[in-house]
Amino acid sequence: MKIQLKHLTKKFKDVVAVQDVNCTIENGEMVCLLGPSGCGKSTTLAMIAGLEMPTEGAIYFDGQDMSGFEAEHRDIGMVFQDYALYPHMTASENIQFPLKMRSVKKKERLEKVNQIAEMLQITKLLHRKPGQLSGGQQQRVAIARALVKQPKILLLDEPFSNLDARLRIELREDIRTLQKKLGITTIFVTHDQEEAMSISDRIILMNQGCVQQYGTPQELYRSPNNLFVARFLGNPPINMFHCISEKQHIRILKEPDCLKLYNV
Repeated sequence: MKIQLKHLTKKFKDVVAVQDVNCTIENGEMVCLLGPSGCGKSTTLAMIAGLEMPTEGAIYFDGQDMSGFEAEHRDIGMVFQDYALYPHMTASENIQFPLKMRSVKKKERLEKVNQIAEMLQITKLLHRKPGQLSGGQQQRVAIARALVKQPKILLLDEPFSNLDARLRIELREDIRTLQKKLGITTIFVTHDQEEAMSISDRIILMNQGCVQQYGTPQELYRSPNNLFVARFLGNPPINMFHCISEKQHIRILKEPDCLKLYNV
């Protein structure tokens, strides 16, 4: 499903959380909303999900304005940072829950649960309750629950931040593989630039509620729009120089000396 954000703005009283965001996410893409804490990325995701209503602007799914649609009518699957699993239900029952709410028959529910569990390698965990699962296993169950109803869009809100480094790498690669296999349009929020650069088709980099740059990881890294983009991406961070452009060269200033780059 294609997603378009047109002049999307969200205000909380006098605070502008998101300001005039314009982006198009193509069908089947995995796009990251990246930026520092408080930049507006989670608020943007919440508006796409229908959990927050825009103050101004509109959101389109395949050309249809979604302004009047509640979250349950947007055909999305969402995964939260804290998993949000029901502690009294088994993994299987948690995954079945959205199908049960749609009155899907038990036999069909179990078939779908087994299919998605096999994809996420959690078949042997279906009888366990969340308290008996590790953080990575709980996150896989949460992702299975979001995908079992076969949504057109998958939204992930900092899905890896509660996991240790090894599990983060393993799970994000598994999700990317599954996303490509299913061809589902996916948006995920993170503040981790390495995470965004490693699995995204494109990145929406935000700061102070505004989009600083939207493009492929390579475009943002090699051709940053501004100093914020250049400084935010890359490890180690990019080097900055004060310089003067002259006829045949660029003079990089470094008090008390200067360095010259010729034929640039």
